Amino acid sequence: MVLAVHLYMRLMKKGRVFWLLVLASVPAGIYWLAGLTVDQRELETLYSSALSAAGYTFSIAALILTVATLRDERDSGTLPYIYMRPLSRLSMALSSIGAGIAAALTIAIGAWAATVVAVLLVGPDLSVVVPGLALFAAAAIGYAALFVPLGYLVPRALLVGLGYIIVIEFILAQAVTGFAQLSIWRIALSIYADAGGEMSEFALEVLGPVNPGVGGGVLKIAGVLVVGVAVLTWALKSRDAL
Repeated sequence: MVLAVHLYMRLMKKGRVFWLLVLASVPAGIYWLAGLTVDQRELETLYSSALSAAGYTFSIAALILTVATLRDERDSGTLPYIYMRPLSRLSMALSSIGAGIAAALTIAIGAWAATVVAVLLVGPDLSVVVPGLALFAAAAIGYAALFVPLGYLVPRALLVGLGYIIVIEFILAQAVTGFAQLSIWRIALSIYADAGGEMSEFALEVLGPVNPGVGGGVLKIAGVLVVGVAVLTWALKSRDAL
């Protein structure tokens, strides 16, 4: 727990968090601007479109934040001191990914809160925003479980992570059914689609072949989390901390 708090506080630098919140909140701003000229009856589907498009910005914000969880420690030369503590590698992996999840959830809640403000400004009823929190929370857990080990294992993790987001999530996932099943954002969106309100045509297009379902989506995110912990535990045991 102490290690997780330490890593979380190290990640949450004011400047970094502020600009990442701005980045993740861009779709909420677009919804607000578009909502000023859209008929009130179309606002609910417009909201689901804005949430679906949030994957383009939130995934990048989560990458920039969580990939630094252990990389910052390595770059500053403090990682070997963490290794000296009487902690199992599993505990270290759980603490690291837990810190990454907490950091990503902070950005997720901020991005969701921005959509709440946008809805308060233009409508529709606030009930449409509640399921959106599940979307951002699930995506935060999935991305942290993926990007924290990536940041430890790969020297240029930001480039690799951007490659995953651009190539896998937003190019191949639209064309190949199998790759769509590997998209963290689509898995999270499937949870929203099952728990949320009316889906727009754009939102359904983003979801693609991934079937809506809270249970299935939660199981997939849990699977990503287990794999992420396992990979990071292995890496901490076998890779040179320096």
